[in-house]
Amino acid sequence: MPSIFETDAALDKLAGTAITRTRELMKESDKLRDRREKANRKRVARLFKDPQAIEATITLTDEVMRISSVKSSSRIFRRAAKKASITGFGAINGVGLHAIGILSHILPTPVVAAVHQRVRALSKDLILASEADKLSKHLGKRTEKGISLNINVLGEAVLGDHEAELRFQSILEMMRRPEVNYISVKLSSIVAQLIIIDVEGSITRVSEKMRILYREAQQHGVFVNLDMEEYRDLPMTVAAFMHVLDEAEFESMKAGIVLQAYLPESHKFFAQLVEWSKARYARSGGTIKVRLVKGANLAMERAEAELHGWSSAPYRSKSDVDASYVRLVDAALRPEHSKAVRIGIASHNLFHMTWALEVAKSRGVVDQIDIEMLEGMANAEALAVTRAGQPVLLYAPVTRKDDFAAAVAYLVRRLDENTSDENYLKAAFEISKNPAKFKEQEERFLKSIAERHTITTESLRHVEHGLITGHEFENERNADPTEPEFINAVTKAIKKVRAIKDQEIPLVINGKEIFTREQEEGTDPSDNGKVWYHYSVGSAKDVDTAIATAKSAQEKWNGLSIEERSNIFFKAAEVMAKATTDTIAVMSRDAGKTVAEADPEVAEAIDFARFYATTAQNFGESTPLGTILVVPPWNFPYAIPMGGVCAALAAGNTVILKPAPETVATAWEIVSHLWAGGVPQDVLQFLPMRDDENGKYLVTNPGIDGLILTGSFDTASLFTSWRPEINLMAETSGKNAVLISACADIDAAVKDLVQSAFGHAGQKCSAASIAIVDTHIYNDPAFVRQLKDAVESLSVGAGWDFSTTVGPIIRPSESALTRALTQLDAGEEWLVEPKQLDSAGLMWRPGVKLGVKAGSWSHRNEWFGPVLAVIEAPDFDTAINWQNETDFGLTAGIQSLDEKECEEWINRIEAGNLYVNRGITGAIVNRQPFGGWKRSAVGPNAKAGGLNYVNTLRNWPRVTNLEAAMYGVNTWWAKVGSQAVDRSGLVVEKNFQRYRHYVAPIVVVVDESTTQAEKSLIHHIAETTGAKVIFTTDLSDVKEKYSRVRWLASSKPPILEELQKGISVDHRPIAQRGDIETPRWLIEQSVAITYHRYGNPNGGPKPHCSGLTA
Repeated sequence: MPSIFETDAALDKLAGTAITRTRELMKESDKLRDRREKANRKRVARLFKDPQAIEATITLTDEVMRISSVKSSSRIFRRAAKKASITGFGAINGVGLHAIGILSHILPTPVVAAVHQRVRALSKDLILASEADKLSKHLGKRTEKGISLNINVLGEAVLGDHEAELRFQSILEMMRRPEVNYISVKLSSIVAQLIIIDVEGSITRVSEKMRILYREAQQHGVFVNLDMEEYRDLPMTVAAFMHVLDEAEFESMKAGIVLQAYLPESHKFFAQLVEWSKARYARSGGTIKVRLVKGANLAMERAEAELHGWSSAPYRSKSDVDASYVRLVDAALRPEHSKAVRIGIASHNLFHMTWALEVAKSRGVVDQIDIEMLEGMANAEALAVTRAGQPVLLYAPVTRKDDFAAAVAYLVRRLDENTSDENYLKAAFEISKNPAKFKEQEERFLKSIAERHTITTESLRHVEHGLITGHEFENERNADPTEPEFINAVTKAIKKVRAIKDQEIPLVINGKEIFTREQEEGTDPSDNGKVWYHYSVGSAKDVDTAIATAKSAQEKWNGLSIEERSNIFFKAAEVMAKATTDTIAVMSRDAGKTVAEADPEVAEAIDFARFYATTAQNFGESTPLGTILVVPPWNFPYAIPMGGVCAALAAGNTVILKPAPETVATAWEIVSHLWAGGVPQDVLQFLPMRDDENGKYLVTNPGIDGLILTGSFDTASLFTSWRPEINLMAETSGKNAVLISACADIDAAVKDLVQSAFGHAGQKCSAASIAIVDTHIYNDPAFVRQLKDAVESLSVGAGWDFSTTVGPIIRPSESALTRALTQLDAGEEWLVEPKQLDSAGLMWRPGVKLGVKAGSWSHRNEWFGPVLAVIEAPDFDTAINWQNETDFGLTAGIQSLDEKECEEWINRIEAGNLYVNRGITGAIVNRQPFGGWKRSAVGPNAKAGGLNYVNTLRNWPRVTNLEAAMYGVNTWWAKVGSQAVDRSGLVVEKNFQRYRHYVAPIVVVVDESTTQAEKSLIHHIAETTGAKVIFTTDLSDVKEKYSRVRWLASSKPPILEELQKGISVDHRPIAQRGDIETPRWLIEQSVAITYHRYGNPNGGPKPHCSGLTA
């Protein structure tokens, strides 16, 4: 890439002239303001002084406008109206809002209509009507004043190809209007499938649309400007821009592109554009324009970076952005490229604008420059600049009347952007009359001029990330799909894995690799089930040898100090981190996982190793369970088995890993990484088995002291039927639903729902197979249209293909999934019908069925695959009841902009992991510990990735010292159990971990062997925590419904009989340690809540999440 332009210190002296010119422009602008603009400025200046008024305004312009239910909209309006102070809104508007709020109880429909009308009226200068007659009239008035418009067509959120095509056609229609000669286009608004890592594919897709745009532009004499929005779009947009304009058909045309000063990379891309454009101009005479803006997506960039653990792409401060902007101006306005590159100075900061004009004059390139502003934001200033002889171009968003509610996101971003104390526009409303404000902005300006010489132009996103050192837990960051090094590495890794013809994977028992004559095939679900490896399978003799080896290794492994074991786990985490791209590649072929699905799984596995090492610290007099068998699933083939293995090892146990038959190659990566980190091969053994008698022999072997299972409830029941006394710790089935209330943002709800339903082809235990939708949303054409469009536009393909968004299912569908994919019950219809796309039955276009009834087969039954069932709910209360009606309680979600609705939902939903206004998949270690309620969990109730999980894998001494135990209960309850604790430390998402009471009582079965200390401690725990407990000597005497059984009698517990009713029997003795025993009487819950709106932490609902009261 070309070198960055050096700054010119001689330009510093022009700052004084710019300050003088700014004063003159301000005076001239004040003279030109009409009464309406003066009133608007007074109103905005007043608003900016009151944070609550700003919050109320955002609610009115965003939440109230976007909610389709009048009843719900009026309810949110009333809450916003209560924040309407006279300070922020003035006497008339402040009192009026309160009065209308009261009136909305009686007349919600006219009140909401009036609010819509008022918001439209107040924003009509900011978002123009796109209807031909209205827009033409406005353009004519602007032209008379020497002002041109740069049209930007807004509309519904682009979630699929259909909406993208509609937006594209509306842009083409706008270009054909004779009065329109300048238009801005965001590539993400005309092409739905822009996949970050698929750079070449995305360039190809956008280039097809760009060619049509440019042909239309040439035919109608319209200048096309490519807008920029998100950091991830920057390299692709620049590459596509140069690629298409280099084609013979377009090499002589004029076209434009935007660069954002808040991104350091813009300097390098500007240098690249200049060098390329100069060569193009010399060749064909074609010129380009670069519109320099500061950037309006700062909040969302920061939010996304925080959630993924990335370094935020933008500069860290507004002063840095200002310095970057004037540095770009310095680089841009130069004679050597003035003929090839025109420059748009797009800023409302008059200091920066006048300085740019002075730079252009001093360098003799005034003809190279355009002054640009936002329509409706500074009318008098624009007119003053025009009268001074400098033409002005106004950036003008336009929208159809029907799309206005969807276009308000633009208003919210502008409001958020301009309310910062550092922002010039906030000061601009009173700067000309307030010398202190002028002086403050003058100093900011001078600082930017001085700091432009030293401001970094190196990427702040693509920084060197050192490996985590020490033994403090910190979540592993996700790989950054915008990093060229990552893209190159994963590309090479996938190519290498796909070249494998027939890998041989052995058993590893007692450190010896064993290749058996009995083998099974490993297949690639992305390639019609093609065989690419074989793995050895164990025999009964191998089981005996492995268990004997594990028993022999137990004492030495448990004898290591906690620090020694921690060192091994952190070393293993380093191995995993270095092997990230190789592991992704294996999963892409072994499990059909896309890079976007596989990468977070690697990060989760690394987190498990580190987290369990740091939580395995205070074992006291407890002992390991012994030998643990880990039986993991195929849907998370790396993270889940890694978590089970690491937890068991951290607790001092030895482990036998029996991998899922479908994903043995990925399991081989797990053991290889742990062995490389220092786990001895006799402590962790690798034993693939068939699901036959030999496999049953392993599961039922009395030498197995504990079994960690992730699978279906039916599998847990089967294992228990084989050996009722089995010490089973299982995360089992889920029938997960997203509730979309009448207060939902339809665009956001559909986006999150589709991601939750069809990520990894719907094969996650946490996936949403049900949407319970309020009747107002269900019958809103926008919801049905957006859902259909989003699902039909998903790209189904190979996991190792970067253009894929939905990969294959792991094996041909069976029983429940076959029914879900192919059958409709009475009253149901396909919104999108599933379609088999390959001969093996592994590739399926996802399906959505409407008309599903509560209580139906689709409502109650689990399937693992790409089908979503949608239920219409008459009201919010009914929707919650239906969401709770299944036998499972793994994950659950809600989409609502109503804070009170969210709080009611949080307090009523019976599931282990709750998600508010976000997707319901993707639990992160320590941030959202994972595990369910009801039939979604069997055995001990500790959540994976949570503080209690490792402790369940040890035997704890029975209580003898009641006083000490009670003290432990009280301490734990006060500090932990009664609290809702957010351990994530995030700003834009809150992640509460809390305890809840079981829905029904816990039955305690006692006899003469139960000690008084045990009984007394249980009573104390119940009194302290409010846990509901029933004591009995005979379980058959209990007639009321109960959630769990604690078996303290010496007789044999009815484990299988109770499990068949969905109830787990805990037959552990009552522990001496209060912090160990008390959590067993409560049930854990993780609550993740989105705490931002378009990245703004001050926007959106902030529901309260409370702890537990006794």
